[in-house]
Amino acid sequence: MSTISIPDQNPEIDPPVEISLLETPIIRLIFSTAYLFVFLSTVIGNVVILCVFVSQRRLRSLPKFFLVNLTIADFFVGCFCVLQNAAHFVMFDHRWPFGRFMCHTYIYLIHMLPNVSAGILVLVSVERFVAVLRPLRVRRAFPRSVLIASSAAVWLTSAIMNFPYFFTARLLEFTDFTNGQILSSCTRNLGLEIYGFNVVKTVTTINFIFWYAIPLITLLIIYATIFAVIRRAETCPQNNKLIPENTKADWRSGSTVTVEKRRRVGRLAFGIVLSFALLSLPRYAYLIWTTFRDRNEPRCLGCWFNLAQPITFLLLFLNSAINPFLYAFLSARFRESIKDTFYCRREIDKRVFMRQITVKRERRDLAIEMSCRLNRQRRKNSEYDTLNDSTLPQQSFSVDRSKSYERGKVSPDISD
Repeated sequence: MSTISIPDQNPEIDPPVEISLLETPIIRLIFSTAYLFVFLSTVIGNVVILCVFVSQRRLRSLPKFFLVNLTIADFFVGCFCVLQNAAHFVMFDHRWPFGRFMCHTYIYLIHMLPNVSAGILVLVSVERFVAVLRPLRVRRAFPRSVLIASSAAVWLTSAIMNFPYFFTARLLEFTDFTNGQILSSCTRNLGLEIYGFNVVKTVTTINFIFWYAIPLITLLIIYATIFAVIRRAETCPQNNKLIPENTKADWRSGSTVTVEKRRRVGRLAFGIVLSFALLSLPRYAYLIWTTFRDRNEPRCLGCWFNLAQPITFLLLFLNSAINPFLYAFLSARFRESIKDTFYCRREIDKRVFMRQITVKRERRDLAIEMSCRLNRQRRKNSEYDTLNDSTLPQQSFSVDRSKSYERGKVSPDISD
């Protein structure tokens, strides 16, 4: 028989007995400005990126498909998390004005959507890993069905794993004894237990391991390997004896377009991964601390540490707001696509012409790179054959002389 224990009072929220720092005019102005900036950057920036994806057909490639999913998740964060969080902490003086159902939905989405971003980042890194190591096999490894299935799996897995938060959400109302004002708070029920397991502690621990620690380690390993491969590929044309000297000079003058292209993609992905690692960590750390702390310990509303909760939320939301700027500043192709979407036709025609020249250089450089790999493989095979056949000439000479002696053609005792 299952046992479900729900305490009558939530120990996570204590009746306020002092003025919170968030009610200070200067602090409120600072946080209001920060929330407004994050909201506008998240919504407007990701809408611009989505418009560019839709209008520019040349961006509809394998890594861009995953980045579209990342952009959609970031846009949902701005629509369903930032404003609600700002209203709860800053705008309505700790009152939750959106009702009980929206409280459950808000607690659920604010944990689910960042996990989707982490899963999509892993998919992007795996695709880039295959593209750099095996560029000719990437389309066979990631057909349309695999793209859709993998993206849907990330969304579905995050939705299922975070669904317990929907039931642990709780809308609390209490009275401020200083002025008799009724306050409300949308929070998690930290005391909910099922079969002796604390639901919030279990889900929080699993989410930290599955959606932060493992993705971060995976991303670091993959991108370290990618950078090592790119660095090795930069010196390949100078060591390739099959390539004429004029072609090598042409390669150097062209700044190795293929390697530079991969480097740009690597910088974009590395920037996104770095922002995920640094901006998500404070929220996970604070979430684990509030989950495992002593719930009977009173909370100090007038202490500076009380600002840690909205600050960690802002950093988490900033991760969704900063991705569009990473696209613009770290990817030259995105900058060109933004100009093509919003600028005049003459500029578009000029960039199309320059892009055609770039494509020709990329094809030439890809052929040189494949020749480089083939030459390196031939040298390895040649060294292996030379090592194995080092004794064959002596044996062949001995056999030939013995056969000649038997036929009477060569006498070992008679010289010329």
